[in-house]
Amino acid sequence: MRRGFAVFVVFLPALLAACAQGTRPVGDLATLSCDAQLAYIDALVAQNGVRNASASPVAGFAYLRANRNSVLLARQLDEDGDGQVDQPDRWRDFIAQMRGLDRDARQSEMANLPVASGISFDQIEACANTMAASLMPDQYPVLSAAVFVPDDYLDFQRIAGLYPITAFAAYFGYEGWKQENFASFEQRSADIAASGPWYDYLVPDQTDDGFSDIARDAFGLLQPTGAELEKLVLAYAPVFRVRTGSESDKVGQPTLPARDALAVVDTDHPNIYYRLSHTYFAGKWRPQIVYEIWFPERPATSRFDILAGHFDALVWRVTLDDDGTPLIGDTIHGCGCYHMFFPSQTLQRITAPEDNDIRETAEMPAGYVDQSILKQPVLWIDETSHYLLKLTDAQADTMAGNMIRQNASLRPVQDLSQLQLQNGQGTASFFDEDGFVPGTERLEWILLWPMGVEKPGAMRQWGHHATAFVGRRHFDEPDLMDRYFTPR
Repeated sequence: MRRGFAVFVVFLPALLAACAQGTRPVGDLATLSCDAQLAYIDALVAQNGVRNASASPVAGFAYLRANRNSVLLARQLDEDGDGQVDQPDRWRDFIAQMRGLDRDARQSEMANLPVASGISFDQIEACANTMAASLMPDQYPVLSAAVFVPDDYLDFQRIAGLYPITAFAAYFGYEGWKQENFASFEQRSADIAASGPWYDYLVPDQTDDGFSDIARDAFGLLQPTGAELEKLVLAYAPVFRVRTGSESDKVGQPTLPARDALAVVDTDHPNIYYRLSHTYFAGKWRPQIVYEIWFPERPATSRFDILAGHFDALVWRVTLDDDGTPLIGDTIHGCGCYHMFFPSQTLQRITAPEDNDIRETAEMPAGYVDQSILKQPVLWIDETSHYLLKLTDAQADTMAGNMIRQNASLRPVQDLSQLQLQNGQGTASFFDEDGFVPGTERLEWILLWPMGVEKPGAMRQWGHHATAFVGRRHFDEPDLMDRYFTPR
């Protein structure tokens, strides 16, 4: 540890106390070492409870953060397992991936601080970039050991809840849910449409995805500019067709009245949020475009409806081949529940370990889906429960004229980590420090806590979607598709 950083640590409590009281910290923070500046900001973020949980800290490397893709990238740097970097040309891209995760998270953290930090984000960024540039491949053994993302299952709850026994109750409950809800995928569109009214939430058509013009890094990960990503997102955007029985079925924009207040959804301004992700499938990194919409609530249908609660969300993801052709779509709710897969006819379902026991596996309620549907799908979504009922082709849609059209705004999902407070007092995150949306807990936890999923039914941030109550699976696992599918 450098001497300047050691001296700084001695005075850190006083600096934080000064910030908490709204006074300027003693001394010029910008003259501190980069280590000290990062430590100060991290401590200030922790003190004020504004940590962004979208990625995990990398211990010993304060300027990097990791997600589940980072863990696999680290392994791919050392394919022969000798503890050395096999492909030096990938080293910088590995560092850049984690630097980008830290940059995005830190930007929102610093913006959401309720007190002045005394250091600008640009200053912190310059420090972080300088420190990242100093990392060399011979540091791989130490760095790779620190790149770790914990899973979202609590083993102590499974032990206390006698999981090997209680899992059977969850299994039979899920089997019953499938029997009740998968039949809609076989229904005729006209029959479903007759039970309206239906609202179509959509964005402008974009026929040219610009896919072939987007740069890739040494791993094969897409590196689009902001404009290129938005063009790509528009080209594959689904129509969210929602049966609308009440205000709770209208898509909107999450807003925060004030810091620490309960968020609400403004249904006068429907948004479709997007992000770019990647999965490692069939020996290559494949891009994924993720879309999500938010509802004000899942209303109760009875006095004892344990699934009801504040907010609801639906997430749709499409995975693309090398040429931009859709390979597969899959979907969850904002809680991570109801994970369903919609593979194209270019894929083949393979036998997975979960197929032979009670663990949740890859459910395909519509079988194999035409690629034209996956390119621009209409997602038929039920009222109240917001369950997905059916997929159809937007380009061959004969029902659109009977729907109530709602133009939606396309917004990067990072917006949710930095919402403008309605009282004008700055910004705050939609999510708490643990990656949950406050106030969205469901009573189903009373029954499902032995499954080890924290706050089952609660809405959560990307990177925290455990998608199986029986078994262990995450929506953002990079090898998820390899687990269940192979190219034909």
